[in-house]
Amino acid sequence: MNTYRTLDQATGVARTLSARPDRTVVVYRTADDKFVTASPKDPVRGTIAGVFRDGYAVRTVLTR
Repeated sequence: MNTYRTLDQATGVARTLSARPDRTVVVYRTADDKFVTASPKDPVRGTIAGVFRDGYAVRTVLTR
């Protein structure tokens, strides 16, 4: 899990990391308005902003 100041930074990293085979990355916003990239197995401590797989955003019931 890594923390970023902006959503653009977090989604850029998530796209890059998720481009690896069989890798999914979750981006969520914390209570102090920072953004975290995490593995789907990590606990989410905030609101999910996006899920990325194969370098692309994936629509899920958890994202807006």
